[in-house]
Amino acid sequence: MNAKFLRSGVASAIIGGAISILVPGVTSASEHPHNFLANQKKLETQLADRVSQLNRLTTDISRAKSLTTAHAATLAANVATALTNINALVAKVPTDTTDIQLRADEISMIKKNRVFVVLTPQVFLTIESDNVTAEVTLLQGEESGLLTAVNGLVGQHGYTNALNRYTDFVRLVNRANLEATDVASRVLAQTPADFPHDTGLFASANRALFQVEITLAHANYDAGIIDLASGGNIGG
Repeated sequence: MNAKFLRSGVASAIIGGAISILVPGVTSASEHPHNFLANQKKLETQLADRVSQLNRLTTDISRAKSLTTAHAATLAANVATALTNINALVAKVPTDTTDIQLRADEISMIKKNRVFVVLTPQVFLTIESDNVTAEVTLLQGEESGLLTAVNGLVGQHGYTNALNRYTDFVRLVNRANLEATDVASRVLAQTPADFPHDTGLFASANRALFQVEITLAHANYDAGIIDLASGGNIGG
């Protein structure tokens, strides 16, 4: 065997090895069955987890009493679309025969659906914002009774304070309503394709709803002060 042949053989071996390293995904299940089967099983488990989560979200949506009809329809449609995508992968993954196929299915599972990082916070935050809106509606229904109570204090020592409390009550309730509505609009506008940019929006929305709850607590406090000043006769 001459030197030229040896060099040629070594070069071919190196190039062949490099191609194998650069393109590992071409490996079929028959070449590395244990690794492939483990990856396949892992992906099947991840898909099952997402099916379970989507079913939980569907239940949460159906049981949320304060969700508006429009918001419930939007959330249900988003979840149904993801569930259709995931179930298609549930059927496909067991038929995969290469790592490339598994990797493509994994990417599709994550990027097309974002079950845990987009759909889940979207459902939770929308439900909470609509809960706040429902509470705002109840408080707005108390405004006329509060005003009547305040007017009943005209000429009395506590009138000015009660009037200030009523003005603050109306301001706080209106602010809570606007903020909750804004949260719902921004959250529902997000899609799986927006990730990771929507992560910050969800965090911001969560903080906003927390602040809204504090705002409503202050409004309830104002209503309580007016109630006490009027002798507890509001609505009675």
